[in-house]
Amino acid sequence: MASKKYQNRFARKKAKFKNEIRNADAAFPRQEFDAYWDKHIAEIGRDVLLFCRSALRTERFHVDGKTAYGKVQKQELYRGNIEKFCKQLSGKMHPSLLTEFFPGIPHAIYEHLLEAQDPAIVTFVSKTREKAASRLIIKYLRKTRKIWDLVTYLQDNLTEEDVLTDLGKNPRYKYLTKKLMQAIQAQKLLYENIQTSTPDDLTTLFPLARQMKRKFIIHIGPTNSGKTHQAMEELKKAGSGIYLAPLRLLAYEQYERMNKDGVPCSMITGEERILMPGSYHQASTIEMLDIKEEWDMAVIDEAQMVADEQRGGSWTTAILGVRSKLIHLCASPDAEDTLIQMIESCGDTYEITYHERMTPLVMDENAVDFSFPEDVQNGDALIVFSRRDVHSVAAELQDNDIKCSIIYGALPYDVRHREAEKFASGETGVVVATDAIGMGMNLPIRRVVFLQTVKYDGKDERPLNSSEVKQIAGRAGRYGIYDTGYVTSYYDYEIIKKLLFKKTVPIDRAMVSIPEEFLLKDGKVSTILELWNQIPANDFYDKGDISEKIKIAKALEQIADDRELIRKFIRIPASPDNKDTFPVYLEYYKELSEGKMPDLRKTIKAYRADNVDEDDKEALQVLEISSAIYDFLYSFTRIFGEEEALSVILSGKRKISEKIFTILDKQNLSLRTCIYCGKKLKWSFKFNMCQECYRKRQLLRRH
Repeated sequence: MASKKYQNRFARKKAKFKNEIRNADAAFPRQEFDAYWDKHIAEIGRDVLLFCRSALRTERFHVDGKTAYGKVQKQELYRGNIEKFCKQLSGKMHPSLLTEFFPGIPHAIYEHLLEAQDPAIVTFVSKTREKAASRLIIKYLRKTRKIWDLVTYLQDNLTEEDVLTDLGKNPRYKYLTKKLMQAIQAQKLLYENIQTSTPDDLTTLFPLARQMKRKFIIHIGPTNSGKTHQAMEELKKAGSGIYLAPLRLLAYEQYERMNKDGVPCSMITGEERILMPGSYHQASTIEMLDIKEEWDMAVIDEAQMVADEQRGGSWTTAILGVRSKLIHLCASPDAEDTLIQMIESCGDTYEITYHERMTPLVMDENAVDFSFPEDVQNGDALIVFSRRDVHSVAAELQDNDIKCSIIYGALPYDVRHREAEKFASGETGVVVATDAIGMGMNLPIRRVVFLQTVKYDGKDERPLNSSEVKQIAGRAGRYGIYDTGYVTSYYDYEIIKKLLFKKTVPIDRAMVSIPEEFLLKDGKVSTILELWNQIPANDFYDKGDISEKIKIAKALEQIADDRELIRKFIRIPASPDNKDTFPVYLEYYKELSEGKMPDLRKTIKAYRADNVDEDDKEALQVLEISSAIYDFLYSFTRIFGEEEALSVILSGKRKISEKIFTILDKQNLSLRTCIYCGKKLKWSFKFNMCQECYRKRQLLRRH
C-alpha cells in the first residue's frame, strides 16, 4: 500500500514538472534569447568555461571503457584513460560529451541569464524555477545547434594543459596527472624547438644547392606533346645526368632507352639498383634523389606533382635541392606559375619552352552510347580504377576472344613493361588499365574509354577531376601512329567531355616534406611528425599528408620505442593498410628491436614463385603479394642486411615475374561468377551473387 502511495506521489510530481515545462516553454522569449546569445556568446562561454574548470578541480569524472570481457561501461579516471579524457575535452568535444562530463552547465547558463541586461530574459528566468528553465534552455540549445557555439568556445580556450592543471588540483586525480603533465611539457618544448628551427625561407634547408648558380628549362605542355622526349635528348648529351621519374616503370623505360642509345645509365629505385659499368647517368624514382650528389644536368618529370598531398614533397625537395647547373622541368600548364615562384625563391634563372600537342584530341562522337564489349576496337585503352575491375574487364574481353594487356599498380613493374610491349607490338589489341597509364607511359593508344568515372582515392570514392581526365585521356593519339586521339565513356559521356575541355585551375601550392634532421630531435618519431604537421606553412608551400608515416611510426613504437631504429625503418616503403605485407614489415622490426637478425631465407622460401600453382584461380594475386614482399626484403637488405643477399632476392623476384608472364600469356583470366550457382557475372555487376540466387535466398528467409 505504501509502495503504491509512493508511486502515485512520484507520478504527480512528474506530471507537475511536465506542466511546469509546458508553461515555461510558452513563456520562453525565443527571439530575445537568440539575439542575446549571438551578441554575448563570448561572455556566456567564459562563464561556462570558469564553471567547467571549477568542476575539474572538485568533481569525479567517468569515461567509456571496456572491461576484460569487452563490455563497454563507465570507468572513473585512472592512469590508463586520463589522456583520452584530456584529449576529448580539449580537442574532440561533442555536445553530448559536454553535458555528460559537466551536467551542471545548464545551471551556469541560468546563473548568467539572471544578470542579463535584457528585461524579457530576466523576467523569464526569475519567474521560472531553475530546474525547469535550465532543462528548457539546454533542450533549445541542442535543437537550434547553438550548443555548438559553447563546444567551439571551449575547444578554443581549454587546452590539454589547462585540463591537466585543474585535474592536478583535484584531490582524487592529483597523482594521475603528474607524469602526463611532464610529457605535455616535453611535447610543448619540442614543438617550440621545431617551430624555431623551421626557417621562414624554406630554400635555406638546401644550402648545397644555394651555393650553385642553377638554370631551369621549364617544358610546359599537355600530354603527348614531346616534353620529356626533348628533355631526355638533352640529357644524353650531358657529361653526367639524372632522370627523376614519378614511377619505377618510367625510370626503367628511360634506363633501357639510354643504354639502347649507347649512353650507359644506371637505375636506382627504392626496390632495385642496377649499376652499369662506366655509367655517369642515372634513372631513378624521385624519392631516391640524393641532394648531396652533383650532376651536370637533371630532368624532373611530371613536375605538377608538387601539389600532390602524399608525394608532392619529393618534387619540392628535388626542385629546391637538386645539385645541378642545368635542370629540365617537364610539367602540365597548370603548374607553370607555382614552378616559376619556386625557382625565383631560390634565386635561380629559368626559361620556358611551350609544347603543343602533336595530335588533336577529340571526343568520339560515334561512340556516345559506348557498349561493352561490343564496341571495343583495336587500339583502345579501357580505364577502370581497381585491380579487381581490371581483371574482370580483361576476363570478359578474353571470353569474347579479344586479346588484351593489363596494367595496374600492384603488378611488378617489369610485368607492366612487358604488358605494354605486347600492346605496342600488336600482340594484344587492347589494354585494360588503371590511371597508372596516365603518368608518362607512351603506348600506341588510338582511343581512351573511361569505363568508370569514379575512383577511390585512399579516403573516399569521388568523381574524377579535370586534371585526371586530361592526364589519362591525353594518352590517346600516339604521334607517328595515329592522326587523332579519341576519347569516350561507358557512363557520363557529357561529363567527361566537359572535364576534358574545361580550363584547368592553376596549381597554387607546393607540398613540403619534413627535413631529415628534424627526425633526429629528442622525442618520439610519431610525435615529431605530428608536431611538424601542426606548424603552419608559409608563402605558397603547404604540408604534405604524412598521416600514413605517422601511423607506421606509432605501430612501430607500440612494439618498441627504439627511435634510432624507427628513423631508419620508416625509410622502407610500406602501407599500414595492406594486411598481406604490413605484418611482415612489423615482424622484421620486432626482431631487430630485440637484437636479432630476421631470417631472410625463411621469408624468401615462404613467398617464392614455386609455391604457387599457376592454374590456381588466386595465383595472380598471391604472386603480386609475393612480389611486394620481395620489394620489402630488397629495401630492408639495402639498409640492414648484407649485399650478397640482394642477388638472391632479385633472382626470386624475376621468377615471380616470369610466372606472372606465363599466367597473363594464357589470356585466361577468371570471369566473375556468382558465389552460389557459378553463373557468369558482368564486370560492372556490383554484387557477388546473381539476381536469381538473391531472389531465392529472399524467399527462403520469408518462409
